[in-house]
Amino acid sequence: MARDAGTRPAIDRLLRGVATDHVETLRDAWRDLLRDGDGSVDLVRQKLASGAWAENPRGPLARYFGVLLALLDELDRAAFAQEVQRLRKARLHPAHAATLDVLARRVLDKPVAFAAEGVPIYVASEIAGRTVVAAKVQKWSRTRTLSLANVTRIDVISQREDMDYLGRYNLFFSGIVLAWPKAPLRGVWRWLRDLQVEHTFYHEVGHHTCGHIEGGQVAAQEREADAYARSMLRLSRPVFMRVGPVLFWPFKAVLGRRKGTPGNRP
Repeated sequence: MARDAGTRPAIDRLLRGVATDHVETLRDAWRDLLRDGDGSVDLVRQKLASGAWAENPRGPLARYFGVLLALLDELDRAAFAQEVQRLRKARLHPAHAATLDVLARRVLDKPVAFAAEGVPIYVASEIAGRTVVAAKVQKWSRTRTLSLANVTRIDVISQREDMDYLGRYNLFFSGIVLAWPKAPLRGVWRWLRDLQVEHTFYHEVGHHTCGHIEGGQVAAQEREADAYARSMLRLSRPVFMRVGPVLFWPFKAVLGRRKGTPGNRP
């Protein structure tokens, strides 16, 4: 079993990194667990067998569940599929059930469409107008000079604040997660929503293009990804990027990004 100098198991360091949003701890523990291979599979499945997942998640509890599932998928696709089937029959808190539903699509769902370079686009079944949503992502992916070379899939999930963390940790398994409202918006709110998600898409692609693996938690990397997003928006929306900052500055907050909140580990 992979351990650090203080003999703390890598699985515990992983969860500690999630709880504290400590980039290096999370990254190094993830790598150690991948190196440990089959031994790590057993450790992750033991954690997922905990009865804590039936309880109301506090702090980063929901994030633990998602990260453990993502790690298991990376370690052993067959074991991940088996665990998904087991957990679907288990008693889970609705927040964990929603996380399971999102990550289960990695092996169970079919893509709604394909982005540039053949990257599959998965859209949650509860989102209205799934094909329209996928078409928007397709269009953004074809922005001139944009590259999806390091992206394996794009997931569009229902907008929920307690699942924002997936966008950050999804870098570990080479994917992009975008949040979308279940119900369609109208008028200027739809336009603003599209702009926000398009910016987020380019931002996340920027992390992949720049080779970031810290999930958007390093200030310098955030600035680099934001610069990439702005460069893509200048290509996809040239007129807006010239006049928008002046005309639409009151809506700047709409483009804000949120992070999860650290807490206790089960």
